[in-house]
Amino acid sequence: MAGPASPHERVASVLNHNAWFSRRPAELRRQLIERAQVSTVEAGHWLYDKGDEARGLYGVLSGSVTTLVALDNGENVPVNISGPGTIFGYAAQILGGHRVATAIARERSEIIFVPQHALAAIAREQPSLWIHFAELATEQLIWAVKIIAERARLSPRARLAARLYGYAMNWGKIGGTVTLPIRQDELAELTGLSRKTINGILREFEEAGLVRLGYREIAILDEGGLLRVVRKERT
Repeated sequence: MAGPASPHERVASVLNHNAWFSRRPAELRRQLIERAQVSTVEAGHWLYDKGDEARGLYGVLSGSVTTLVALDNGENVPVNISGPGTIFGYAAQILGGHRVATAIARERSEIIFVPQHALAAIAREQPSLWIHFAELATEQLIWAVKIIAERARLSPRARLAARLYGYAMNWGKIGGTVTLPIRQDELAELTGLSRKTINGILREFEEAGLVRLGYREIAILDEGGLLRVVRKERT
């Protein structure tokens, strides 16, 4: 009978569901996994703040992390919630070495961390590492631009469906039930909609069998149905 998976086996299993990571060369994936450290942090723990010196690459093994961006008025605005398999903290590796956002654990979470000295060692053997990170940063930029476009063009119903569908894609296997530990007030901030509007739309989605609402969580039952909402509705 096989024993429990080792930390590195768990990291490999989770990160292999990440679209960017799964497309990297096998040797690069192996080296990143071997150098990965896993630690458990409590809810509210700050992984890093804007302006901090970059000390390495992060990922989520279990739990979730909120990313916030500071506005010119000093307000920190949540822009994304990262679940298991997400990789983040890479922008600082190619933008001068300082953090451009703030990352805070939303709940008790297991965090993957590859320290800076380990990344430098990998880069000495594989100088293309930074090109791979640049590709990851480009993918994130495309995602951010898409979010801006959705706010400008999609109806509130389609905007919320698009965000839920995106999380279903990133946090679980398409075709099964994915449970997101996301509150309705957080969805309101992320989509630029009111809490009341979010609640009303989610109730409609629940009646249509697209989601199931629980205490501080939302189960995605029909991601294909959410995608159809996005494609059918426009402002």
